Amino acid sequence: MNKKFYLPDWAERALKTFVQAFFGVFIPALVSLLSGGWPESLSAAWTVLGPATAAALSAAISAVWNYIKEAALDYKSAGGEDC
Repeated sequence: MNKKFYLPDWAERALKTFVQAFFGVFIPALVSLLSGGWPESLSAAWTVLGPATAAALSAAISAVWNYIKEAALDYKSAGGEDC
């Protein structure tokens, strides 16, 4: 059987946001890492891991925002009051 995997629109947009933000900060950090080596301390490693965390938070905010927007549109199309 061929079952399609359904990904809601808000989740798809959040995933795209995460990928774009992650690679936007990961690629320069990787280039820096490869030219200078892996940081020896945790605080130095945070300069590499911090942007990845920011990308994850950006995607989470985008997911929540898009979910609320989609829920409001569904509510409105179902005959709910104007949002």
